[in-house]
Amino acid sequence: MKAEHETKYGIVANLLVQAGIADATAIAGAIEIQAAKGGTLPKILSALGLADEEAACSAIASGLRLDYITPDAVSGLGDAVTALLPADFSRERLVLALGFDGRAFRLAMANPLDYRTLQDVEFRTGKRVVAVVASETAVRSKLERGAAGNADDDTFDVFQDVTPAGEVEWEAHNAADAARVGALPPVIRVVNMILSDAARVGASDVHIEPQEGHLLVRRRIDGLLEDVMRIRRDLQNALISRLKIIAGMDIAERRKPQDGRSTLRLGDRRIDLRLSSLPTQFGEKIVVRLLDTEQRQLDLAMLMGTGDCLQKFRELLSRPQGMLLVAAPTGSGKTTTLYAALSWLRSTTKNIITVEDPIEYQLPGVNQVQINPKAGVTFAAGLRSILRQDPNIVLVGEIRDHETASIALEAAQTGHLLLSTVHANDTAGTITRLLDLGIEPFLIASSIVGVLAQRLVRRPCTACTEPAAPAPEDVERVGGTTRLPAGAEWKAGAGCKECGSSGYRGRLAVHELMYVTDELRELILRRASEDELREAARRAGMRTLMEDGIAKAAQGLTTLKELGRAVPPDSGRPAAATLPAVPGAAAETQRPAPAASAAPANARVLVVEDSPIIVTVVKYYLELEGFTVTVAVDGVQGLALALQERPDVVVTDRSMPGMDGMALVRALRANPTTERTPILMLTADTNLEREEEGLAVGADDYMSKPVEPRRLASRVRALVKRAERRVLPADSIAPARPALE
Repeated sequence: MKAEHETKYGIVANLLVQAGIADATAIAGAIEIQAAKGGTLPKILSALGLADEEAACSAIASGLRLDYITPDAVSGLGDAVTALLPADFSRERLVLALGFDGRAFRLAMANPLDYRTLQDVEFRTGKRVVAVVASETAVRSKLERGAAGNADDDTFDVFQDVTPAGEVEWEAHNAADAARVGALPPVIRVVNMILSDAARVGASDVHIEPQEGHLLVRRRIDGLLEDVMRIRRDLQNALISRLKIIAGMDIAERRKPQDGRSTLRLGDRRIDLRLSSLPTQFGEKIVVRLLDTEQRQLDLAMLMGTGDCLQKFRELLSRPQGMLLVAAPTGSGKTTTLYAALSWLRSTTKNIITVEDPIEYQLPGVNQVQINPKAGVTFAAGLRSILRQDPNIVLVGEIRDHETASIALEAAQTGHLLLSTVHANDTAGTITRLLDLGIEPFLIASSIVGVLAQRLVRRPCTACTEPAAPAPEDVERVGGTTRLPAGAEWKAGAGCKECGSSGYRGRLAVHELMYVTDELRELILRRASEDELREAARRAGMRTLMEDGIAKAAQGLTTLKELGRAVPPDSGRPAAATLPAVPGAAAETQRPAPAASAAPANARVLVVEDSPIIVTVVKYYLELEGFTVTVAVDGVQGLALALQERPDVVVTDRSMPGMDGMALVRALRANPTTERTPILMLTADTNLEREEEGLAVGADDYMSKPVEPRRLASRVRALVKRAERRVLPADSIAPARPALE
């Protein structure tokens, strides 16, 4: 520390650290504030809640072997003594004349190492000056007693009369810190006031935003931001530093974003605080998210209602494996829905593990893992480890990159139910999002069982709600009068004290559940547009976000005006009736019409592949195209089945344990029973020489993995038709093996 601070304040900083008044990190942050705004280290540390100002001044006096004067003694000084020096000079230098002591002149100083001031006073008085340590607060109070309310003279006392309803808890670094917090300096009080008042009115977030001339405080209530107060610019550093301290952030680091957390105690309630800092043009912006665990609703029926959407969602949650995604923009309640799902799934017979960033709420009976990139615990790395922990159900906080998505999709295909969130606008947009991350369509089609999209909309205030017909512009915004149900009970809030005259209080969710059917899988495999996916889902019974919102508005649970604000309009909505198909309709209406180039009747395909994922996808799609599929896990089993079943086409992997694909092709070509059977070889090796080798040993076609299932089916269909054309009459001479076309 001594080497770091070779300024006039370096000695003071050393003394405070050596005395245990504050640690080096706190001192470094206080020095930055001091460099920007001035003031003494004891005063700044006190304002940040890190030290008692008088104790710090006493420690400095002891270390410098100087006398220390208490605030009471300063207050009792006579005006005649203090008038020995000009008032302007005393205010500028933060000094008080204590009088003469023999040949010496005693001078109370907030900064006893201010040698320039010592020299100036010696010149003015012609006496040797002896410094006496006094606190900045005591000196200012004595000098400005007549103007104690003048905030310009003591910016840290601007909130002296604030009495916050709650108090922020934070982990003290040592026993002395906890005692110092009890003093509650003004900046601590104003931070407690801002946060406790936000919790009292039910705000979800508080924004502390530096502006050019002031510090703006805003809070988000029911999804909308509102201005709360403006604080003078000279309090900015102290206020932001206090917030960073309670969150455990580095107050000396102002160039990088940081994250932290704390707790607010408000009466009997304990509210988790999640803080984030971001460097901006005029300083660091702080956003505080308030998470009230006691008011958290983790009941699916309360979140989703009791309709068909809840029933289908529970059906998807009951699946033994597959991926179920919740899609919505930030702040739309995705995590709450997944926590409610885990609460419904929780059982002593199930091993449930989550990997989250951050863990918002602790769920009894659930193993929760916190992401820690510095320790190498990312979503992808955490998910890999989780899969070795014998889980039944896995929750991944968010799918945001290709690696995490790939591992999650593979986990969903190997006997695990995987839940996660995606930032997407609706259910169809979720599929596009996964494709944009570089995920192969066949993995998406074979893994995802459903997607739930949602939005949060405000409820009419129960204290002032009354029947109210929707305005024509609001009706038009949601799609016109043809979309409104008959017998609706439209309601709206008139505005009252309870809701702050907004007419709204509280929120509910509107949902859109895509139940992945065979038709949707086919559309995903051929990378169909979002409109095609959306219409197929609606034919299968999906109600869009807007349709669900209109139904809830008709029950008086929200308003059409609120839907127009928060819910995106339906795109590609057909002009005909928009009623969804009846659940449980005949299979013919749920499956795609057969393609003109369907598989030849009774065509049989033998798939020889050791990868369960590839087998699942290939078998599913070939059967969807009309083929009869038999599976072998290696070359030995494949050869035996080929001789026994005599398939129309063999699809084999090149690299397998035991007998590989190359050896299998040679064996098939050497046997008269299978010498003319068409063979398609698959491989992960894209080297042209490997393809030439495969064709040379007798393969009729060659494809690189990962294969696109629709292209694979087309190749298989072509091989079957080619083989049919090559069948010769019984009395003709057949060639040794078919030539490649």
